[in-house]
Amino acid sequence: MAKTYLDNLVQETIKKTKFVLRRKVHQSYYYTPDKVRSLVFEGVYQNKPAVLKVYNNPYPIDEPIALNSFNRVNKSKILKAPEVYADEIISPRTGWLIMEKLPGSGQFFKSPLKPNQRKQFINLYLEYRRTFPSKPTRKLTLSENLSADEFHIYRINRWFQLANDKELEIAAIGEKPILKPEEFIPRFKKGINLIRREFKNRKMIWCQGHFKPNQVFQAPGNVYYLTDFGHTKMYPEGYELGLIIWADWMMVSNENLPYNKWKEGINDWLDKFRVVASKLRIKKFQSLMKASLVERSLGTILADICATNQPRKKKTKRISLIYQLLDEIMEQ
Repeated sequence: MAKTYLDNLVQETIKKTKFVLRRKVHQSYYYTPDKVRSLVFEGVYQNKPAVLKVYNNPYPIDEPIALNSFNRVNKSKILKAPEVYADEIISPRTGWLIMEKLPGSGQFFKSPLKPNQRKQFINLYLEYRRTFPSKPTRKLTLSENLSADEFHIYRINRWFQLANDKELEIAAIGEKPILKPEEFIPRFKKGINLIRREFKNRKMIWCQGHFKPNQVFQAPGNVYYLTDFGHTKMYPEGYELGLIIWADWMMVSNENLPYNKWKEGINDWLDKFRVVASKLRIKKFQSLMKASLVERSLGTILADICATNQPRKKKTKRISLIYQLLDEIMEQ
């Protein structure tokens, strides 16, 4: 197999830094396995256990800057982040960083969380919001200067293109598209209108961008580590709460559940988030969460379902659940 750009970047970085590579522990991809965007390796750096991450993303990323910025200001004794030993940003989309290796006896949260874990996770989220920088730690990109409604729509339009391209690939091999326009487009239009109405007066917030269960590491001694700072940017108010529901339930719950049973997982999160809304002084929480769930629903259908290589049966079942959620929200 021919070496990829990331494979070559790993070798160049090892040569440059004298990082002793032991084994690959993770790789992430952009919706389909043929689009690998990062590789993570365990090893040794300057006689210390360490992790090397190399990345080549389809979108701009400044993970070393974001992680270092958080570590400089973070005073929490509960929620930490890996120390950065060395890093290099090669381009706005490409770079590497060598980080502290997380304790071997700990583990990441696994979704879907149990009810008691959800309460624990909400406390960690509040601790993160207390300690995370409230202002941007770099110059904002052009898209981050958009209003909250336009920022959401800008991202949704990118996902629409991904789904459109994937549907064309499916049609080219003689299969029926996943999305039926007569079913999807009316819901899409209603969803966009709702997002415009709700977010036109909402603020943008500087966020870590990926605060979700599988990115929070539980270490011994009641200490937690927040990982993956590759999504740090300005996001609309409410985005992070929608993201948690998306990551912990919408993406991993059993698609064979009846809708009413499936919706219970979302309702439970919404109930628990009322504490967050009170402590963070979020106004009109109910309407904000409706619109945030619509944004997550459209994104899930377009990018996380249609643009991926999941089995067709699984795709159609999950889309059916999300259609029912959209209909319920937009009929209220």
